[in-house]
Amino acid sequence: MADGTPESRQGIYRILEHEADIGFEVYGKDKADLFVNAAMVLFSLITDLDRVETRLKREVAVADDEVLLVVFLNELLYVWDVERFIPKRLSVRVKNGKLHADLEGEILDPERHSVKKEIKAVTYHKFALQEEEGVLKARVYLDI
Repeated sequence: MADGTPESRQGIYRILEHEADIGFEVYGKDKADLFVNAAMVLFSLITDLDRVETRLKREVAVADDEVLLVVFLNELLYVWDVERFIPKRLSVRVKNGKLHADLEGEILDPERHSVKKEIKAVTYHKFALQEEEGVLKARVYLDI
């Protein structure tokens, strides 16, 4: 299981330049850690996570397969689109072929949160997931 907050995730990603979209490379010591880091990057692009409080909880579960990260991040975007829920703290565990994520955060409050970017989807364009020297690395592009 991996847990994370924005403060504990410094130096785990870099933004990638692209003509029409935005991308990022993210790193993790294992699959759960990589997924927590990717979720934190995604939502740090949407809003300032320093202004988000952990008032509510949500759970997300998706089937484990080779493109699980894209499916997982799109599921988080769905929760954002439908509820305007912003996770600040996540814990992820992979068990019996499923990924479970517990999210803590709050609903967007326009008085305190500004939306930096509206992200339409996490895409399969140039998606890559590989292991290098014991560290998982993923490349993800977002449709904005």
